[in-house]
Amino acid sequence: MDTSVGVVAAEQVEVATFIKWMVGDGPAMAGTVGGSVGEGSYSGQVLDYRAGEPQLIEARYEFNGSKRAFAALVHVEQTGLEAVISGVVTDGWGKGRAVRGTYDEVTCEHDGVTTACWRGTLAVASDGDY
Repeated sequence: MDTSVGVVAAEQVEVATFIKWMVGDGPAMAGTVGGSVGEGSYSGQVLDYRAGEPQLIEARYEFNGSKRAFAALVHVEQTGLEAVISGVVTDGWGKGRAVRGTYDEVTCEHDGVTTACWRGTLAVASDGDY
């Protein structure tokens, strides 16, 4: 009798971190990135915003890290100070892969001012995950 147990590989994901803020009144965003993409810059743009509970946001996120760079089209649902992110990589590393993440609204200092910022993570799935 075979008593061996098959081992299933754990889901392979790469997790990027970010902190972002609005440039002026928006829709442009700027910030910094880290994690699996390496230290670098974040840029983005709000494409559509619907107020309410939850707030619904469509945006383009761009991660320009020292190790990897990619852009993703994302859908965000923010309730209170927390949000859930889902989308797909449209350009660069991981093109075509799904992304999922979260962020929290925080206060941060940047460019000599203190403003509302959003700190979170974005996981890029391996092929076929999510």
